[in-house]
Amino acid sequence: MDAALVTAKPETLDQLMTQIEQQHASMPKRLREIGNFVLGHPEAIALSTLAELAAETDIATSAFVRFAQTLGFDGFSQMQALFRQQVRSSWPQYASRLSDMADVDPADHFEALSVSAVESINRLSNTVSMEQLDAAVQKLTDAETIWFAAGGRSKPVTVYMSYVLTKLGIRSQEFREAPAEAMRELNLVGPRDVLLAVSFAPYGELTVKLAQEAAGRGIRIISITDTMVSPVALDTTLLVTEENIFGFRSLCATMNLAQYLAIETGLKREKDVRNA
Repeated sequence: MDAALVTAKPETLDQLMTQIEQQHASMPKRLREIGNFVLGHPEAIALSTLAELAAETDIATSAFVRFAQTLGFDGFSQMQALFRQQVRSSWPQYASRLSDMADVDPADHFEALSVSAVESINRLSNTVSMEQLDAAVQKLTDAETIWFAAGGRSKPVTVYMSYVLTKLGIRSQEFREAPAEAMRELNLVGPRDVLLAVSFAPYGELTVKLAQEAAGRGIRIISITDTMVSPVALDTTLLVTEENIFGFRSLCATMNLAQYLAIETGLKREKDVRNA
């Protein structure tokens, strides 16, 4: 790499975008193409893996790494962290969400939340196909142990699913919440196990790390997430779009999906035992 092209590392996303614009004309052709993509698709940079970006742009992953290094970063992931930080900080805080609802009648709150829950569930048929559901259920049925990775608002989904599976006599395990311990537990995931990750924007950092590391080790993944450019959309992916009311997103569709997966897994295991 030409040392003359390398500059000091930007500390904020605004600094990074400005630096790309300033250096754009002096960059090699391939890096200029990446610069154009970065400036026009910041959310994709935040949420996609290197492999996904390479496939979308038809540019080698090594070029993305070189682009980041040209801008002063050690590698692509360090640059990507600025974009992900922006995605997280752009989501409204709970206090501001409540203030937006202060002048609305409580009866209207209840009606709006109920309607959003129904609409979220109805939308599932447009985002998840029976083929995808069958593939997910088959993986869960074949698994020796089902490992769950989720945090924040996604945590209740895996807690509920683990509860149902336990009642059905199906072995499952949730990763610990401490990052170092969770990453060590990943070494316990066996070749016949499956990891089910649940995460939505702005995406839990530990869930993303567990899912991507597991995928890199060849562990089978099932993801419940909100977009195909989600950082946990790595293998069998089930998309859920929850309605947003004053910044509060329903979990009804996601819980409905989790309940279906748990019940169908139990039914299929019983059927397989009878047919054995």
